[in-house]
Amino acid sequence: MTIMTPRKAVVSTIGPVGFNEPFDERRSSVWNDRDGSRPHPALLSFPLRRQPAIDENRTPMPSVTLSQFLALTNGQLLGDADLSATIAGCSIDSRTVQPGEAFFALPGSSDHGIHFADDAAKNGAVCAVVDRSVGVATECPQVIVDDAEYALAQLAHHHRSQLDTLVIGITGSVGKTTTRRLIHAVLSAAGSGQQSPRNYNNTLGVPLSLLQLTQDDEFAAIEVATSQPGEIAYLASVARPEMGVLTRIAPAHLDGLASLEDIRQEKTELLRALPADGVGFVNIDDPLLRSVASELSCRVVTFGEDPLADVRASEVACENDRLSVAVNGVTYDVSVFGRHHVTNVLAAIAVGLEVGLSPEAIQAGLAQFQSQAGRCNWETVGPWTVIDDAYNASPVSVTALAQSLQGARSNGRRIMVLGDMLGLGDQSLDLHYAVGGALAACSVDHILTCGQFSDSLVEGFRSAGGHISRISRFNDLDTLNSLLSIMAAPGDLIAVKGSRSTRMERVVQYLRQSAADAPLRRAA
Repeated sequence: MTIMTPRKAVVSTIGPVGFNEPFDERRSSVWNDRDGSRPHPALLSFPLRRQPAIDENRTPMPSVTLSQFLALTNGQLLGDADLSATIAGCSIDSRTVQPGEAFFALPGSSDHGIHFADDAAKNGAVCAVVDRSVGVATECPQVIVDDAEYALAQLAHHHRSQLDTLVIGITGSVGKTTTRRLIHAVLSAAGSGQQSPRNYNNTLGVPLSLLQLTQDDEFAAIEVATSQPGEIAYLASVARPEMGVLTRIAPAHLDGLASLEDIRQEKTELLRALPADGVGFVNIDDPLLRSVASELSCRVVTFGEDPLADVRASEVACENDRLSVAVNGVTYDVSVFGRHHVTNVLAAIAVGLEVGLSPEAIQAGLAQFQSQAGRCNWETVGPWTVIDDAYNASPVSVTALAQSLQGARSNGRRIMVLGDMLGLGDQSLDLHYAVGGALAACSVDHILTCGQFSDSLVEGFRSAGGHISRISRFNDLDTLNSLLSIMAAPGDLIAVKGSRSTRMERVVQYLRQSAADAPLRRAA
């Protein structure tokens, strides 16, 4: 088996680059183990094992000698090193290197990892894996490769080929992180497995996630993202998922994927990569995905509120940070804010049912789920309720948050604080204008917005009939924060959202600090 060329190459025109050791096709089946004679362990009852949490900068690796690693990556050894030495793990951070590990010297935001190779050696690194083009001498032995990031993917693919772990890939324009965490929660209630740490979902994060897996892991929920054509096909060829989940197609990364059809084509590559006896899980409520089953060779399980869905929510109830869905006469309850999470919850239920878990086991897993900072996290901050959804933003997710906010119970006003939605390319102004219009129709009491596209959002809001008294625009977050702390009254519900690089979490931090300082101000 081969994996596709890495992102740094021209993915759309360069053919596959092979491994020296082929991938065992028998291990890529959902239904068969190594000898093909019995069901995949993930479809049986999970033994109750638990694994340590993932370390995001380093990973335990399979037993691979330096000589085998050179053959695997077509690498060249520069310096003195024992070819029979076992590489015990790998790290992308010289500070976390443990004795016997390989240090992958990758470009950083301000410096190249090669400048820390000697620090890694002092910590016990066997070698530094370095791009051929770098050309920097070090005391640490170097494995010179064409592309160090691709070498990491080769190693991850090799490791994945040695495991019986059921790999579940999760992608979509929105909801993939929450869906991945829900799937992990459901399956963890009955068995042992791992998931991508945080947003480790790109050409570096997916290999690092795979390298965390051990023979004891019965499942792995791996998040797969994209920002340009070819990335998902490449990552799928590395991870070789046996199940794939597709949440929704929506405007996102339009600076790399020019249209919704481009996004659809790119996202569905995850399902196209599944083996013939694999299973794809598709949100049938998304009009852009209703026909995808006819394009795939694998079996498809649909989920949604549509009457034709295989896993259908016949009833939905929301009350602040609780969501309940009824499926086949069974009511499942989970602690999340917003009706838009129905899609994510149904996907997790569908996966749980597919691997043979009982409704009771699935509910036990959902009961363990907790929202995390930046992901629609409902929390009490002093006299306010704050919905921290500051990790990312797109037109669909902003509108969904506003609709959920207007339906939430509150003793005070409902306030939205919005930063820019980035990555929308030349459609940025139009999409901010359209979101402004959608917000005008929502019964949110006040909107505070800041960013380079906030003028377009305000214009769209006013053009749709939104009253000027309901929206305020600011040039910087400091001014916005100052006014927010003055206008926010006890009992208010405050939702904060924006794209990652807008750093809207600073608003949440400011509210926390304001709440902490309030007793001091009263005492003064």
